[in-house]
Amino acid sequence: MEITVLGSAGGQAPGQDLTGFRIGLHMLLDAGTAGLKLTLAEQRLIQQVLITHSHLDHISALPFLLDNLIGRIEAGVDIFGAPETMEALHRHIFNGVIWPDFTVLPKPDAPVMRLHAVTPGEPFFVGPYTVEAIPVSHTVPTLAYCIQATDGTVVFTGDTGPTDALWKRVSQMKDLKAIFMEASFPASHIDLAGRTRHLCVEDIGRELAKIGHAPGVPVYLYHIKPEFLDVIRREVEHLAPWKIRLAVPGEVIKW
Repeated sequence: MEITVLGSAGGQAPGQDLTGFRIGLHMLLDAGTAGLKLTLAEQRLIQQVLITHSHLDHISALPFLLDNLIGRIEAGVDIFGAPETMEALHRHIFNGVIWPDFTVLPKPDAPVMRLHAVTPGEPFFVGPYTVEAIPVSHTVPTLAYCIQATDGTVVFTGDTGPTDALWKRVSQMKDLKAIFMEASFPASHIDLAGRTRHLCVEDIGRELAKIGHAPGVPVYLYHIKPEFLDVIRREVEHLAPWKIRLAVPGEVIKW
């Protein structure tokens, strides 16, 4: 498995791009950033997109990605997410007012975008991967994704506050290779993190402890609010025994 960090921030600032990961050459996880980081040729290779939730920083590149692909690829792109997320995309973005309805363009029987509502807890196949979606605790319906390849499983938490079902599932994994975990705020903003259902640095150790053991795999933090990048980098240094690091835009992680 190869993961490219396209963007890892929870906001936009120079040098900090919104959340988005490329998995292999053909799949994206969230689409906060795509067109700014992938060439047109690379964009035309994208076949599937997993969306954690409907917030703008996780979908903002999707309309422009599809606009670059319409009429230029033979098959459409499959978009996966919670039923509420798929409904939000169709009703509020791809509605013919904010952006063209790409579920019927360029032709109704051959659209550039196909929306798929997934059922949490029921694994499904996306290209060469087996994917399991698990609900987490955010202000809108949000899914974590466990992505399994022949060489192991990688977990993306999505935006979440303290949660339990995800960590119970992670504790059962025998082939875990990495956890990509949101960390929006420093410890000083624990109240704001709670109100917005995000994690701060003080939450990270408590959440990982729910796994019941330290599996020795790296934990990549992302969705960091731009103004807190340096503070969070310093604060996570004490989170042993976990191998905590910050996901770096442009980084390619391979197993």
